Amino acid sequence: MVTINQMFPVKRQVPLEGLYLDQRLMDRAAEIGRSLVLTNFLTDKNGVIAKATKDGHFEIPAALKNSSDWGRYQELMAQADVIISGGSYFQRLATSQDILYQFEPGNVFEKLGQWRLNIGYKKRSPDVAIVTHDLDFEIPEKLIQSGRRIVIFTTDSMANSDKAKSLNNVNTVIIGSGERRVEGGRMIATLANDMGYHVIMMVSGPQILDLLLRAERLDLIYVTQAQVEIPFEDPSTVQTILLGGKKVSDLKDFNLAHQFIQENVVTEDASRISQSFLRYDRKDLGD
Repeated sequence: MVTINQMFPVKRQVPLEGLYLDQRLMDRAAEIGRSLVLTNFLTDKNGVIAKATKDGHFEIPAALKNSSDWGRYQELMAQADVIISGGSYFQRLATSQDILYQFEPGNVFEKLGQWRLNIGYKKRSPDVAIVTHDLDFEIPEKLIQSGRRIVIFTTDSMANSDKAKSLNNVNTVIIGSGERRVEGGRMIATLANDMGYHVIMMVSGPQILDLLLRAERLDLIYVTQAQVEIPFEDPSTVQTILLGGKKVSDLKDFNLAHQFIQENVVTEDASRISQSFLRYDRKDLGD
């Protein structure tokens, strides 16, 4: 059994596996009396989450990717009623990491799908919300046939377009949530109040994170911080967790709630690093 060291708020050793299942997010939502909105990112020491490849696409650097982080990410996602993604994910499905079917039978994290069923979730996988300005993507037939609800948030005008009508089906609904762009407050209100989701996880990138922060509708920010620096000369060749290169630790509305440290982590490029599992809570959480 792999153990890691908790450094804050208490010092102790804890098992790595199940670290985030023990967060009991559904119970936390019940305690605060409303829906809980969270996200999770893997970064280097400077907040870099992705670097541009030669063809201009942003990818998570191999020097950061590791199974310990990916497993904890899945533990958070397994507790979500719905995940929020961007339309761009569906445009590059062939080269993207699987966040749609991994809990289904025969897939890598099927045990977490069974865990969901065992504790009372009605489906092995969360429902899916998609944030997009344009509707220039196709929803996989496999997802449509899965029985999961698919909610597409777009502009008010796009929601009334012919393209929107063509995407509508028995499991898919398209909702206008802003005049020029999707408004985070309206989106979360729809998911939480109108649709009754208790645990909402944003699994997209900095743009949607910024949308939620500006709307003050994000409660928990999980960060796996690898203790390495991704080299770059041109800031435009990297993406950082916050727009403008700011760090989560600088957010005035959030406090560090816990810190765990894992040593000798083997990354995708076969290097060994240490990394911290951090959680930042909105200061008024539960008020």
